[in-house]
This record gives sequence, structure tokens and C-alpha cells, in this order.
Amino acid sequence: MAKGNHQGRVLRDHKKIGQKLIPPFMQLPNLKETSFRDNTLPCLIWVSALFLRATDREAVHNIIEFLIKCREILDDDKSPPLVFLNNFDKLNDKQKLKILNNLNDDTRLNFLRENLVHQYHLFDKYPLSFIFQDYTYGVDKEEAIDLLKEDVSALLDRYTLHSTKVQTTAFISMTATGKLFLSSKIDLPDFNSIFTAPDSDESKRVASFVRANINAGAGFQDTEGGENEWSKSFWSQSFGLEACS
Repeated sequence: MAKGNHQGRVLRDHKKIGQKLIPPFMQLPNLKETSFRDNTLPCLIWVSALFLRATDREAVHNIIEFLIKCREILDDDKSPPLVFLNNFDKLNDKQKLKILNNLNDDTRLNFLRENLVHQYHLFDKYPLSFIFQDYTYGVDKEEAIDLLKEDVSALLDRYTLHSTKVQTTAFISMTATGKLFLSSKIDLPDFNSIFTAPDSDESKRVASFVRANINAGAGFQDTEGGENEWSKSFWSQSFGLEACS
């Protein structure tokens, strides 16, 4: 009985078209399915790295606070959801410099630099390269490649606990930064349960909800986390790194 009730709660807001159930946000206009691995994974690869090398609490806190601070600094309602790495490419140099200057010596900025420097070292035109301006570091290329492999491998299967934490954090960050507004009519799960009770039914409900909704272009618009130049460049450069390793 409990299992049946759980499924009913998960599917309550879905719309049935023929034999297919459409999740709530896929019912919005101008949305299309995208390949998680091809398009969304490269946009969330930085979040994957942070969860791998910090506690859940540290990762969530620094990611959310960094994105909130970026929103406050930019003070532009039209700025895209920056949890998706490709969206930093949509900022102009003045906006990037404004973020950097306002976050200079901030603990959140140092946290990002320390845990993402291997990605910056490996990729040409890395979307977060501006935060490494005047940053002195030493990275062994082979070690950097090994770290990147961990970042990618952990996120390849979007159904794992790690991937669910990454996707849940991305989803929550959009609500925290005013890039996503949720209807009071939607029966929302307890997102904290993915961290506090990962084996619970409520955690499974969170996982199902987030996967269904973040899959819609990873940002709910075709241009946000869907097919984009950064994702194409990421895979092209990654294959080149693999060939050289």
C-alpha cells in the first residue's frame, strides 16, 4: 500500500498523452528533451567536482551562496541560471570582471578555485576561467586528467546518488536565485531528504521529481543546458585528452 501511495504522489502532477506520462515542467511551452550526457553533464561538471572533493554541506553551501552572490552582483533579472556552466559564456567581460572584483578574497571563490583548477588547466575557453585571473597554481596534467575522469564518471549515470545530489542542487539553486518559480499547486517533495535520508521513500520521490524536470533542457529553455557550444567543446577536448593520456 505504501508503495502505491508513493507512486501516486510522484505521478500526481504528470499529464497523460496516449501511453506517455509528461512531467509538470515538460508541459511548459518551448521545451524539448535533451541528452543528459551529451548536453547537461558538461554544464554540471563543476558541481560534480565540488561534491566529490568536499562534504555535502560544504558543496551545497558554497555552490548556492556563490550563485546567489553572482545574482546580487549582476543585479539583472535577465541573467541566465549560472548553475549551468555554459551560461557563464553568455556574460560579457564587464559582468565577469564585476563578479571577480566583488568576490576577491572571498572564501567561496577560493573554494571554487582550489577544487576546479584541474578543469581550468585542461580546457581551452573554460567558462569559469575568469575566476582564475592572477591565480597562481601548480597542476600536474596527468593528475588533472585523472580528476576529470572522476568528475565525469560520477555523473555519467544520472540515477546514482551522486548525480541526484548534483541535479537536486542545480534545481534548488534556480529557485534560490529567482530563475525558477514553483507553483503552489505542485506537491513538492522534501529536497533535504536526498542528503539526510537517501534511502527513504521521500528521497526516491525527490530523485524522480528532479530527474523528470531538470531533463527539460537543463534549465527549462532550449538555450540553457541544452545543445550548446560549451558541451560540444567539452566532449571534443575530452576525447583529445583521453587520446593523449
